[in-house]
Amino acid sequence: MDLDSPSWRSLYGGNKIPYNASLPLKKLRDAVKPEEVSVILDALKENLHHNGDVGTASYAAIPQLVAICITKRSFDSRYIGLCLLIELCRIEKHNPEVPEDLQGSYFDSLSQLERYLLLNFKNITDQTSLRLTLALLATLNGQPHLGKSIELLTK
Repeated sequence: MDLDSPSWRSLYGGNKIPYNASLPLKKLRDAVKPEEVSVILDALKENLHHNGDVGTASYAAIPQLVAICITKRSFDSRYIGLCLLIELCRIEKHNPEVPEDLQGSYFDSLSQLERYLLLNFKNITDQTSLRLTLALLATLNGQPHLGKSIELLTK
């Protein structure tokens, strides 16, 4: 969904309240300083996810997050982690299904992120980014329990 679409105003975040994710996503797209990116990604995570809940805004945000991540050639763990978090929540029965009009872009973008991470695997030098990449790869390939286990690993 285009970031200028009025449809963003009718979507819900993880708190089950309306959340227009297009505004922070535009800021994220245009952000240059790492501190800006960090603040925006933290705000997105807080609003797109809450106690294991996600909403339609969460699903609509994934294609934009992936596009921004790839355009910036980023391996930032927060991009990968937020996509992983939303996907792991999506498969939980209490969360809504991806709306039909978002399914193509949602699943296609996750495939694009998977390809991007695989093609650049040796460039992922941050331990957290690498761990979340492995968790995302497991989840996207039908192993969400393994993905969750990898996500939770620490030193």
